[in-house]
Amino acid sequence: MKKLLMSLLCITGLLTTTSVLAANKIGIAVDQGFGVTGQFENIQAFIGNDGISGDYIVKQGSFTEDIPFNWYVGGGAYYNWSGNDSIGARVPLGLTLPFAAKWDVYGQLAPALDLDLDRDKLNFELDFAIGIRYAF
Repeated sequence: MKKLLMSLLCITGLLTTTSVLAANKIGIAVDQGFGVTGQFENIQAFIGNDGISGDYIVKQGSFTEDIPFNWYVGGGAYYNWSGNDSIGARVPLGLTLPFAAKWDVYGQLAPALDLDLDRDKLNFELDFAIGIRYAF
């Protein structure tokens, strides 16, 4: 199951096109445990010690010039192998703060519908993530 989900995430990344002007980002974060995060155009991906996740950013924008944060809303999925194996769908709601040239810090809350594969139980969860990324 883990290999299948990893393969699907990798294939999704290969099939997406990237713009020359798009800022690709890579960094570290806490999402499904501690791990590595990347953003490639509108796709955010994460792999950590507890699981993997992938999100598509549907809408993003900025507030005003006085408020330095940017916001985003997306949809995605995750697989968690820590403890009970579970898969789920989520809606990440996030804020990004650019703090230096090519650097940003982000945080997100993600309401999620979680299927516990060991117990065949459906749960509602509220996940969070926080991280720092470098654009290249």
